[in-house]
Amino acid sequence: MGKDKTGQRTKANKKPSSSGRTAELLGGATGFVGFSALHDLGYVPAASQGTYTDDSTISAEFRVTLRKMTKKDSTTKIKALQEFEVLCQNGDQESVLTALPFWPRLYAKLTVDVERRVREAVQVAHGALVAQVGKQLAPHLRSIMPAWILSMVDPHSPVAAAARKVFQDAFSLEKRAEVMIFTCKEIMDHIADNLFTQTPQTLSDPKVTDPEDMKNKYIHVLACSLNAVSLLLMSTAENKEKTAQVMSVMSPFVQNPSFWKIPKNKHPLVRSAWFSAIKNMFEYDPQLLGNSGTELSGIILPALDDQDGSVLIHIWVAFLHLCVVHPGFWGEKINKTIFKRIYSVLRDGARGSAGELYPQLLPIISVIPEEAMEDKCTFYTDFFRAMSVGLRKERVLSSSRDVTSILKSQFECLTYVSKKVANAELWDTLMKYQVVDFLRSSFTDTPQLSSSNLYREVAVFLRFLSSKSQAEEELKSSLNLLTLFWEKFVPECEIITEQGNESAISKIITFFCILKNPDSIFSLRREGVKFFDETEAKGQLADYFPVEQDEREKLFLENVGTNVAPLTFSCHSIFMQERSLAAYELFSVLLSSFPSPSVYTALVHGKGEVKPVRVRELVEKVILPKMERENTCVSQATVNVFMKLYDLMGNEDQKIVLQNFKPSLSVTVLRLLVERMTERRENDEMAASWLLSPQLGSRLVHLVDRLCSPTKYLPSTQHQQQQDELISLFNFVLRNGNKKEPVIALEYISQILTKLSTNLKMSVSSEREPEDQMVQLVANLAGQLFSSYIFWETKGIHEFMKSLFLLLCQSSKFLAEDTIVVLKTTFLKAFEGLIASLAADNPDRLLEEGGCLRSTLKDIKQTVMEDTCSFQMAMTMAELTQKLLILIFSHVSEEEECSIMLDHSRIQTMLDMLSPSEGEWAELEVQLCPLYMAPAILQGTTSFREFPFPRKMDDKLQWDHKHSRISMFLCDILLFVCGYGSTDVVTMKEEQVSLGQYTHLVVSALHSTCHATVMQELNDILQNNFVSEDVKAGTSKLREDMMCLLSVLNQGNKRLITKQIRDRCSDGSIAWCVTLTKVVSNWMKVEDVNILRLMDGLQESSLGFCATKQSLLALLPQEAVMDILAEEMGKLSSFSDDPFSATPSIFIITTALSLVASSVTEDVVHSIFSILMLWRESADNIFLFATNVTSMKWEDVVFPCSLVRLVTVLIKSHAVHLQPSHWDFVLCSLSSWVQSLEESRKTINKETVAGTFTSAVSRCIGCVGHFMEELASNPTTKKAYPPKLLEDWKEFFSPSVYSSLIPIFVEVAVSYNRNPSIILYEVCRAVCIGVHHAGCDGLANHSLPPIYNAMDAEEDLKLKDSEQIMMNHICPLLMSSHPPAQFAAYNLISAALPTIMAQWELNEIPIREEEDTPQRPLPYALTRIIRNCSTAVEATLADKEMGEGCEILPFTKNFTHIIGYLLAWKLSLTAITYASDANQHQYSAHLRYTNLLQNLLVHLFKLMPPNPVVDEGIRLEQTGDEKSPLTIFNTQLNISPFASVSSELVAQLSCKVYYDCVSRIPAAVRQWFISLDRHCQLIVDVFTTTYVSPLLIVQEMSAISSSSLKLDNMTVKVRPGAREVVATYAIDEASMELVIRMAPNHPLFTVTVEDHRRVGVSVAQWRNWLLGLNTMLSHRNTPLLQSLIFWKQNVDQKFEGIEECYICYYVLHGTNHQLPKLLCRTCKKKYHRACLYKWFTSSNNSTCPLCRSLF
Repeated sequence: MGKDKTGQRTKANKKPSSSGRTAELLGGATGFVGFSALHDLGYVPAASQGTYTDDSTISAEFRVTLRKMTKKDSTTKIKALQEFEVLCQNGDQESVLTALPFWPRLYAKLTVDVERRVREAVQVAHGALVAQVGKQLAPHLRSIMPAWILSMVDPHSPVAAAARKVFQDAFSLEKRAEVMIFTCKEIMDHIADNLFTQTPQTLSDPKVTDPEDMKNKYIHVLACSLNAVSLLLMSTAENKEKTAQVMSVMSPFVQNPSFWKIPKNKHPLVRSAWFSAIKNMFEYDPQLLGNSGTELSGIILPALDDQDGSVLIHIWVAFLHLCVVHPGFWGEKINKTIFKRIYSVLRDGARGSAGELYPQLLPIISVIPEEAMEDKCTFYTDFFRAMSVGLRKERVLSSSRDVTSILKSQFECLTYVSKKVANAELWDTLMKYQVVDFLRSSFTDTPQLSSSNLYREVAVFLRFLSSKSQAEEELKSSLNLLTLFWEKFVPECEIITEQGNESAISKIITFFCILKNPDSIFSLRREGVKFFDETEAKGQLADYFPVEQDEREKLFLENVGTNVAPLTFSCHSIFMQERSLAAYELFSVLLSSFPSPSVYTALVHGKGEVKPVRVRELVEKVILPKMERENTCVSQATVNVFMKLYDLMGNEDQKIVLQNFKPSLSVTVLRLLVERMTERRENDEMAASWLLSPQLGSRLVHLVDRLCSPTKYLPSTQHQQQQDELISLFNFVLRNGNKKEPVIALEYISQILTKLSTNLKMSVSSEREPEDQMVQLVANLAGQLFSSYIFWETKGIHEFMKSLFLLLCQSSKFLAEDTIVVLKTTFLKAFEGLIASLAADNPDRLLEEGGCLRSTLKDIKQTVMEDTCSFQMAMTMAELTQKLLILIFSHVSEEEECSIMLDHSRIQTMLDMLSPSEGEWAELEVQLCPLYMAPAILQGTTSFREFPFPRKMDDKLQWDHKHSRISMFLCDILLFVCGYGSTDVVTMKEEQVSLGQYTHLVVSALHSTCHATVMQELNDILQNNFVSEDVKAGTSKLREDMMCLLSVLNQGNKRLITKQIRDRCSDGSIAWCVTLTKVVSNWMKVEDVNILRLMDGLQESSLGFCATKQSLLALLPQEAVMDILAEEMGKLSSFSDDPFSATPSIFIITTALSLVASSVTEDVVHSIFSILMLWRESADNIFLFATNVTSMKWEDVVFPCSLVRLVTVLIKSHAVHLQPSHWDFVLCSLSSWVQSLEESRKTINKETVAGTFTSAVSRCIGCVGHFMEELASNPTTKKAYPPKLLEDWKEFFSPSVYSSLIPIFVEVAVSYNRNPSIILYEVCRAVCIGVHHAGCDGLANHSLPPIYNAMDAEEDLKLKDSEQIMMNHICPLLMSSHPPAQFAAYNLISAALPTIMAQWELNEIPIREEEDTPQRPLPYALTRIIRNCSTAVEATLADKEMGEGCEILPFTKNFTHIIGYLLAWKLSLTAITYASDANQHQYSAHLRYTNLLQNLLVHLFKLMPPNPVVDEGIRLEQTGDEKSPLTIFNTQLNISPFASVSSELVAQLSCKVYYDCVSRIPAAVRQWFISLDRHCQLIVDVFTTTYVSPLLIVQEMSAISSSSLKLDNMTVKVRPGAREVVATYAIDEASMELVIRMAPNHPLFTVTVEDHRRVGVSVAQWRNWLLGLNTMLSHRNTPLLQSLIFWKQNVDQKFEGIEECYICYYVLHGTNHQLPKLLCRTCKKKYHRACLYKWFTSSNNSTCPLCRSLF
């Protein structure tokens, strides 16, 4: 609001005004203007004195700051004061001293500023100045002190506090009074000037000050001046020597007539300050006021009922002083007026100032002369009535502080009156209305009184009356006021009790509790915030009422008991008649707090009897029957009464009463009694004897069954309460009250434990699930026992621990988590007690045979090794074991310090007990699933002696988890004892731990880890939902623990582990060979494996020699591998007559050849082929050429499989050495092996042996296909090979190979979808590798069986039969659950797409007049896959939001459908690129109008990651600009059977599909983008602009700049930085130029076209062309260069004389490229058919666009 301060103000003045800047500019002027500028500051106090120094000496900074303080704006002044403070703090003393002479006047002015923030800031600045100048302030003290003292009494407390702090910091305590006296005259002159001379107009400038501010400032100055007088008097009061000097200065001030006019001021702040000053003058010296008694009485007495409570406080104190100093004002006429004013104030509750005013009442009534009272009874009655009326005001009752003050004052006055007046009538009135009536109101209708100090004040008052009455009894005189109180109070209590008001009765109980003990918590409640020493207060109470009750206190309590006896009996009678719990509670309090023999008699024999009754008789006849009732509400009160009476009995009576307790005693009463007796058993022999008695012990044992069997009782609230009471009882008994000795006898503790153990066993063995509540109950009770004393000495402890352990083992099945935690805590607490006790006495007994700890360890091992045990249970057992280990380690010490827990001898003993024996390990290894070896055997990485798999792939092999579970358990324990992750023992660094004798455990666990990892991966691949989450979690934990364990072991241990694994391999186990391969390659570092030593230790005679050697070859150096290769070649040559014996050597040679470079293997390759050819000539049947392998034995297939893999390695790594004859052998052999597959086709997907052979042959075909593909793409390398090698492959071998293999691929993939298995997965993957490089030529001659779709027969567009059959077979495999099959199908279709689309394009579609744009569908087999997958994809992504990203787990049904969906779309978008330019638009229109494209784009933005940046560690070849960041969009995507399958594949594929969309059909994407809502548009726009558009723009620019097209008379240039393309069209010697600019978010926004140069055409024609080009770029999907070429063709046609269409302004139509043919008969203009139809439909008429005539 207001004028713009940045606008132009006047000429040459471009900045708004600023007072601060003005002061800075003036600060540079010479001289400070002698402070003459201060003449316009308004009023400057007359007290300002001092000699001014030369103002030129002041520093410039201080000059500017001081000038700013003179400004009118408060903010400017505050900032100036803050700057002044900083200058004083940071500047040196000399510079500060230059400003000191000018400070007093400014300080005096600013201390009375109307803005309190300024006053506060000036005090802070003043403090900084005073701290800096120190004693240099002395010369200026007289001039500065008047304003200073006024600031110390400022009404704004922060200002006053700051000023006082500065004063206290500047002067010591002794000097402060001297400073005040030293400057007393100046202070009083300043105050007198303020009070008697100044006016609101003189204190402020009326011209610039608001009248309201002037008035407020004047009131502020008056009040501060009067309060300064008070402060001056209080500060100098103790200095008696200077009293005369102060009084001489003060007397003229008091004698001034204007001083006595000030109380008439209407403002309460001024009146309050004046009366305060009068009070202080009285206190300082009454002579100071001289003979002013008449004036004082004339002012004070009429003001006694002032309407402002804050003024009344000072008026009444002044009145008190007046009564003492000048009592002569009392008179008959004035007395009533004074009392009337006092009563008025009291009836009004002191008008908000009760807390300060009421404490003055007692001094006031004590100084009122008796003559003035006339009738004392009337005076005191009226006085107390006025107080009670004021107390009952709502405003007063709402303030606890006021209520407390009034009550305290009232009872102080009553105490005073009781000493002065003994009138019976008066006290009858006062006791009824001022004491009893207040108590009754507090009980019933005034709750504020019940929470006040009323009860405590009454208790103190009654004790005072009791002591007074006792003294008067000795004097045989006076009235017993105490009896009078009880006569009036007890009937009121009886009435309330009979009415049954529970709230009122509870307050009566509170009253009697406070009456019994005024120091109780009831009477010491805090009311608001009280700043007093509570300890001191309690000490004062203790002095008044000694803790040890003296005789006087005893007499008082007896008196109370006698007087409340009727009330006690009445409460009991009401309870017996009406069962009033409140009345019974009151009865218990009265009987236990104030016992009386008369009450005993009345309760036993009835009211009116005088027969004496013993306490025991009262207990047996009245109290014990009540203790047998199950009433929780009554029990506490009953026990309180019992314990009070119990104390009054003798030992014999106590014993008899305790022995006579019946079994029917209430559980609640029993609990309370046990607690009370336990507290006093050390000093009470009878109590201790009863606690250890059989009577109590047997009762508790009997109650255990009732406690643990809650279902025996009907479910009700009462029974639940009883259960809670039983729990509390046993908790206390077993916990023992934190004492060392038991509450009850030890034998009964044992019986209770046996009962608990029995109940635990019943819960474990019973068929029904145990209740959590019962289990927690038993565990908690046992836990209480275990924490109390040496429980191991009790009988039944071993049995209980066994039951507890069994329940813990089964807990995860049916118990809640919190219950399991309770069980574990109890279990460990028990062993902590055992270990702690035995470790101190005899540690050797810890693990003794039959001991509890040893039995538990055996149970843990047995539990883990059971078939029914889960991984979660094994983790639980490991956790328990760790807790036991840490207890042993913590409590049992060793002679030598242990660096880790494993070094502890008893820890080792426990570990031995937990570990399986060798025989147990062997049994566990037999149960391992052989499918663990399937990948290694089928992929050919490991040789094998026997066939570990079933012959049929359908035969299921179960994955037994026992070995993994035990390994996980031991691995977790080993990690723990090695210090990993433990906070209680030393944590070891990496590679420092030695396991010693326990490395064999790591060997077995490592074998199990490798097995479990592979099996988990294989089951994930199968999408096996039968693997539970428990198994998955256990496998993951085993793997993580093993990694951690290996990281802490030293190198020696790791080498020993690998050696032990190698030794296990030597036994001939293939599984251990697979493990060895995985360990040395994945789990160990190179330096952790001593490979040479491992090789030296191999024995050729061992069964696993070949496989072990093959596993270790990868770690050997090249020279060693060559030596082994030469050695094995020698062996191979010796087997020319016995080929089957050469199988091991062939395996080793194959592995060695895969590891060595081809540069050193020429001779080896030649030798191998020589041997192979020799074998073929001598016995070609061993090669299984053209042989049906169905039902063959494993031994017959091992040798040919090894040969196939050898050939595969030779082609893959050493093909350069193959001669023509070798290639003939390879290709002919490959054709023969494929023929064998063709003959065995029916069993490939069923028999394991046939599948293994198929796997080897397919991988070999894939290797050859890849080699031939590389050879075709690199003409330079082609020269190194036989000249007709590639030609022979394509013409002769490839067609036959792939025509047989592709049908096998389809059959195996379909079979896997129907019945997946691990072996079939590997076989199918190998076949996928085989067909991966089939290509278009391989697909052209496929031999797939005919398969048709009925829906395709009804469609208009057709394919050839062979192509349609191939699509119908392979397209469904895009939805295969086998990812490599999906990838292989994608590659096959992608290779066939050019041929398929060429055939598809030959179909003609009918042009429908109702369609705006013709639509052409893609091949139906592709769109069918998209539609089939869309439903599943939609369901998966339904709850996802665009832009959030979505992680899809691999090997799930969702993953399969999404991958198939994206692959089908990628093929569809690729197919569009093979179509003609006109048809591309039709395909795009079909996808858009069927909503397939819109759904795809939405799905993509749910699947694409929000940040698709690729990690720098991934080295992928960029597809875009080298300078652009590496993202998924500009990296190559590997879609092949070799590709890894992970969740990242979905993200990569979705990004690639989106890139294909925006690059191939940008117009369709743009239209979708425009249709989105604003939020989604923002998501799409930001993502595309950041990651996609830069690549697309670079792609468009690169396509234009690298184009080799000759455009004749048009040139095209690119400007990458500006995202522009410049097209120049030359016409003769002139030229036209267009600039096409792409948006930053291209293609979401349209390309803009700008004209830079126009030649040879009219403006209208040029604009038409620009409009047409804009339209074409907005709606065409063709690249930029092709769009420009199309535009050029139109321009060429124009200049060749063909007229353009006057609707689209193009010669050629943008979609169908047709010329304008439809002629208007009137204007003779021609139009495109499609344009004219669109014009007719959009304009709703059939007229010519130009001449408007009818067509």
